[in-house]
Amino acid sequence: MNKTAFIPPVLVFLLYIALAIYILMTGHLHEDAYILFIFSESLANGNGIAYFPGGPPAEGATDFLWMILLSLGSYFGVDVALSAAFLNGLGLSLIAALSVVLASKHISGSKLMLVSFSLSLIILLSQVSQASLAGFSAGFYCFFVALSFYLIYESKGKKLHLLPVVGITLGLLRPDGVIIGIVASITGLYFAYRKAVIRKYLLVSAFCFTFGVGYFAWRYTYFGYLLPLPLYVKSTSAESFPGFWPHINWALYNCFLLIFVIVALIFYKDRWRIIIASIPISALFIALMFATQSQNIAFRFQAPGTTLLIICSTLFISYFLEKMKGDVNRVTVIILTIMSATIFSSTAIYSAGFSFMIHNLKNDGYINYFPYHLSKNIDNETKIALTEAGRFAYWVNGKKYDLVGLNTPETAVNGSSPAYIEGLNPDLIFIHVVETADYSKVCNKNYCELSYPEVLNGIKKDTDWRVVKYGVTKAPLTVYDYLKDKSDDYQAFSVSYDNSYPHLYFIKKDGNIDIDDFKEALNLSFSEKGVLSYWDMKKKLGFSSIFE
Repeated sequence: MNKTAFIPPVLVFLLYIALAIYILMTGHLHEDAYILFIFSESLANGNGIAYFPGGPPAEGATDFLWMILLSLGSYFGVDVALSAAFLNGLGLSLIAALSVVLASKHISGSKLMLVSFSLSLIILLSQVSQASLAGFSAGFYCFFVALSFYLIYESKGKKLHLLPVVGITLGLLRPDGVIIGIVASITGLYFAYRKAVIRKYLLVSAFCFTFGVGYFAWRYTYFGYLLPLPLYVKSTSAESFPGFWPHINWALYNCFLLIFVIVALIFYKDRWRIIIASIPISALFIALMFATQSQNIAFRFQAPGTTLLIICSTLFISYFLEKMKGDVNRVTVIILTIMSATIFSSTAIYSAGFSFMIHNLKNDGYINYFPYHLSKNIDNETKIALTEAGRFAYWVNGKKYDLVGLNTPETAVNGSSPAYIEGLNPDLIFIHVVETADYSKVCNKNYCELSYPEVLNGIKKDTDWRVVKYGVTKAPLTVYDYLKDKSDDYQAFSVSYDNSYPHLYFIKKDGNIDIDDFKEALNLSFSEKGVLSYWDMKKKLGFSSIFE
């Protein structure tokens, strides 16, 4: 194999790292990415897997192995965001390298180099890369998805025993990876039997199964719950098939690759190997039909499907290029035309999405730096009840309780309630109103102080929180109810964000947060002086960069 064909995958790694560092030095990561960073740093700092120092064990970090890896980096002095960038860059480059290995079975030389460059570019611009830049584990996770596909597709006796190992890794990286891992391992049994390596395969499978059972037993003992907290929250939805429209939107976004793969599959000689190797990812898509896919940034929940399309496209493109050795018939010409159009169109669409993601991560929304400015006036004993559980909780001190339940066991299982908030007696309540209220009619500034009657008048629907199951909507309703008898105790603030007023803050008048300090932090966050990047804030906190 021509080793120069691996130059584009190496470039994927280098370019991705450069882009990730650029985002950290000029912008911010996505809201939900900070949640996992909180748990990673908590573990690295010796506080256990908890949402705040001294808080109870809470499995708000669904990507368990990802959290462990970031925690190890943090323990040895590498910033969590830098660790995430390195691991995702490595994952993306390995997906590209795996694509080159598959393509080399059909072509070599300049053709292989052309395919390597084209597919590496698509991988770098893809939704998998976009979600990774936002701080999620997509790139690293999807390498193992691609590896499971490769092992089933190749079904070589000497490598098949690796499939259960990849399967358990997928399950530890992502909860939905359990589905891919189990189905892939079961599929591998068939090939292990056919290749007469069933004994070794079963021994490795038994070890992985025992390890998995031990992990679940430890997790139940440590956390007190079998499943990560977000799975309890996301299992409630008003829709019967909440994953249907996210799947449709993903298919529309990837329509050119999807059409190409379907058409090419008809003419590909090893189509059944492709179909069988795709079963684990297909099983995931079926399961996701029943899951609420909140914060589905760059279709990160469908990232295994995007990876599958890219891998299959690699196989099909190299296969049809191989056919060009001899006479080129009409069918081959048609396929090659579709192939060229697919690469061009997919690259154009992915480029637009990639640019949009970069723009979003460089946004100047006040919420990116407000918690950092506010934290200077908050001690570790301050109680905060919130629904925006990512960046605010990451940068601010205090004891934090997630009313939605993504990071707090009691609200994850039982939901928020006025009685629960009463028991907390929080110094600060911070909620996203979702679609429960609108304050644009009473506020036309960066932020406004509201009386409680104004808070009530802004509520769109007089819905009883008891009849709402979905935690994201239920939480703000419980806050409104709680404040009915506490309106004189709190000062309300409606704050502008993303061209509306979705953020409501309630500051306890005799609590640990001085209202003047709160307003000063808000004013600073809306001023040019207060605009800081992720790395600006980390440097001010005393963290040194390895690239400075």
